[in-house]
Amino acid sequence: MKPITFIDTEIEPRSKKILDIGGIKGDGSTFHSASVPDFTAFLRGSEYLGGHNIFHHDLKYLDNTLQAAGLHTAKVIDTLWLSPLLFPARPYHALLKDDKLQTEEANNPLNDSIKARDLFFDEVTAFQQADPLLKVIFHSLLKGQKEFSAFFHYMGYQGSSLFPEKLIRDKFQGRICAQADLTGLIAHYPVELAYCLALLNTNDRYAITPPWVLKHYPSTERIMYLLRNNPCLEGCVYCHEALDIHKGLKRFFGFDSYRTYGGEPLQEKAVQAAVDNKSLLAVFPTGGGKSITFQIPALISGAAAKGLTVVISPLQSLMKDQVDNLERAGITEAVTINGLLDPIERAKSYERVENGSASLLYISPESLRSKTIESLLLNRNVVRFVIDEAHCFSAWGQDFRVDYLYIGEFIRSLQEKKNLSEGIPVSCFTATAKPKVIEDIRGYFKEKLDLDLELFSANASRVNLRYEVFAKSEDEKYNALRDLLEGKPCPTIVYVTRTHTAENLAQRLNQDGYQAGAYHGKMDKQEKSANQDAFIQGQLRIMVATSAFGMGVDKKDVGMVIHYEISNSLENYIQEAGRAGRDEILSADCYVLFNDEDLGKHFVLLNQTKLSIQEIQQVWKAIKELTRFRPRVSQSALEIARKAGWDDGIMDIETRVRTAVTALEEAGYIKRGQNVPRIFANSILSRNVMEAIGKIESSPRMNEKQKGQAQRIIKKLFSSKSRKQLPGEEAESRVDYISDHLGIPKEEVIAAVNLLREEKILADHQDLAAFLKKTEHRNRSLNILKTFYQMEKFL
Repeated sequence: MKPITFIDTEIEPRSKKILDIGGIKGDGSTFHSASVPDFTAFLRGSEYLGGHNIFHHDLKYLDNTLQAAGLHTAKVIDTLWLSPLLFPARPYHALLKDDKLQTEEANNPLNDSIKARDLFFDEVTAFQQADPLLKVIFHSLLKGQKEFSAFFHYMGYQGSSLFPEKLIRDKFQGRICAQADLTGLIAHYPVELAYCLALLNTNDRYAITPPWVLKHYPSTERIMYLLRNNPCLEGCVYCHEALDIHKGLKRFFGFDSYRTYGGEPLQEKAVQAAVDNKSLLAVFPTGGGKSITFQIPALISGAAAKGLTVVISPLQSLMKDQVDNLERAGITEAVTINGLLDPIERAKSYERVENGSASLLYISPESLRSKTIESLLLNRNVVRFVIDEAHCFSAWGQDFRVDYLYIGEFIRSLQEKKNLSEGIPVSCFTATAKPKVIEDIRGYFKEKLDLDLELFSANASRVNLRYEVFAKSEDEKYNALRDLLEGKPCPTIVYVTRTHTAENLAQRLNQDGYQAGAYHGKMDKQEKSANQDAFIQGQLRIMVATSAFGMGVDKKDVGMVIHYEISNSLENYIQEAGRAGRDEILSADCYVLFNDEDLGKHFVLLNQTKLSIQEIQQVWKAIKELTRFRPRVSQSALEIARKAGWDDGIMDIETRVRTAVTALEEAGYIKRGQNVPRIFANSILSRNVMEAIGKIESSPRMNEKQKGQAQRIIKKLFSSKSRKQLPGEEAESRVDYISDHLGIPKEEVIAAVNLLREEKILADHQDLAAFLKKTEHRNRSLNILKTFYQMEKFL
């Protein structure tokens, strides 16, 4: 064995002083000490130095030591750089997690040196067993790179004098575009090209480029695009098979042709534009196949370039519905991250984005303010942003979804942090074809990202929808609704404008023998999901809902949409009525039960939600006060509202504060960054309030004042956890709102929560519960398993 020593150091982050050193030689002798002179003596006689991330970490602090040991000319081998070449497929090497070595013990350089040695010899074995042609390609590309040359020298590998372009074309024929400019890539991006080829050689659909490679070699994403995701004009074998949109339609969804609008193949053109890496705006009618138009390019890019398409969608019901529909079609590559998920589902979604098994991610525009989401996207090859219901920029952007206006800035920031040479393309979809809306959307992306959105606008109307308006008084409406429901027994959506109306009307219909459920934005998330699933699957015939339901929900057999109360805008009415007759062969009815008083309600709501210049000035004054002694602050919307002097009489405080902040940002007064949430606890360990209060009363850690505060806080938390609130107790789990509701300073609320954690009343265990009915067998799950086992055995 050639004389090689593997080393690792622990460095004090601020002073950069060496705190500890570990090393192991090829013969098994070890070193573990902070003594630099002793380490110098240990290193003498080594021809090679090895380690993990040694180039960018250890060598920076050991230059003088290496000089003293006579090793300044030693050949350096870094296992980090070799790993993506030799272990590109899943499961990745057991000792690796991105750029770090897996370790059970923190800050032990000797252990890390041993792991680096073990990893190195595994890499040696992997190289020896690699395809001979692939080894020649790697050597040709990397022999002149300092991160790799010593490894080839250690292996005694000579390679070949042949120029690698022909070797690459032979090895990867049919797996990369025949027209890709390999000559230029070999000359300018040899390392990035080698990493891409290693990944392609795995034939593992879900293996992805490690995040550290994307960070150190940002051009890797571009190289993968040029090799695999850039259709050539000549239509080579690879592009014809992998990037053909008609084959993609058949492969993923089983359809033979795209939908036309008024005889024009707009859906096909929009899909082709996306596959050609163009930015676009598609104006398609509701039920007009918007989803497939962005899902096919996303799935093609996922398979071709390991790419992730991010779909920004305004409503949770839309995200859940689209992911469920894809799963029913046998496509499991879509995930959503939103408030409807429980902790386990949420963690699974994050994991699937991280490990490459997801190529479609559905999130809300508000999620872009999350540092966790930003970190997630920085570690993936994001190939496109899709903005669904893009009219939110124009019609709703100011009051319904102010964070839509942050999308452009987020994309620009992401591109800068990823150091991308080319911008990430954008697809926008809407059913609203008003010229002002289209102008606003295109203008926004031109200003923010310098993108020119190619327009695909369908003029075709929904010929299978029949519209009718009935003038009814408030007293006549319910009977008219029942008459319509009796006259046409089909899946029906009944739209109302207020949450309490949705609850009350659904309850009244159920009492009268109808199968009805409610859906609105303020419902318990589990109940929302359950009602949506029941309606989609046909268990509920009628859904009584606010506009929070239905936008993008793909239930093809809705035969009737009834507006019990008129929509607040023409755009919303088009969206909501368009939920009917998604199946073109179905004739559907859209009814409005019109009452003049409904318009009055909308004007009242409009005036309540309209922001005055005085209120914006109050928020500006509050922010100036908060930033008097420091330029950056993190405050909740409620804290800003209270500082501005607003009280509970102001409707929807959080939305109004965000809108005012957006107005100030647009005017250049302030710059809003990402949210900085703090989680103090996420689970209650006590089984009930009485048990928790008993622990509080007996706690030696709390004084009498703290015990009183803790009891009031725990009652709030139990109300937020339970569907049945405690008597006289409003449910709440947000620290700032608990402080506001109970009149306890926020600092004291936080202190009380920390004391409750110390008493094992609160914790970070994430609340998940399973309930067994007393009448059920104790081993019911085991019995079910045995039944299935016997059935399978019989079959």
